[in-house]
Amino acid sequence: MRHIIATIAILGAVAHAQEVGMTDWSNKEDILRGKALFANNCATCHGPEGIGPQSPALKVKRKDGKFQPPALNGTAHTWHHAPDLLRKIIAKGGNSYGKGYEGWMPEFEAALTQKERDAILKYVHSLWPEKVKKIYDERFAIQK
Repeated sequence: MRHIIATIAILGAVAHAQEVGMTDWSNKEDILRGKALFANNCATCHGPEGIGPQSPALKVKRKDGKFQPPALNGTAHTWHHAPDLLRKIIAKGGNSYGKGYEGWMPEFEAALTQKERDAILKYVHSLWPEKVKKIYDERFAIQK
């Protein structure tokens, strides 16, 4: 019975990933497009190649009470979040993350198409160490 439940869960996750268009994380053309879009829209806050601000403690609030932007290169928590949540945060801004979030990421829904936002996510995914990618891809049933 557990195998049937697990299979249903995996198939549901795969169907959802296909529905949101995030099944091919290794598409080189999308990654290159994402890299250029990242440089123009994200690097100012998240640093070149997603290294984030070079702060010893990201959880230390800035003087304005906001948290530092996280590194996106696999060294911070970004890879813990499902693709649909990451897509929502990029589109609707950091405050869409939920109650208690005290970041300051702007929304990009009007500035970038869904395809462009997905290309950025594919680029960010490409920055992660192979071990992190493997864990993420298995956790969220990402197909290659």
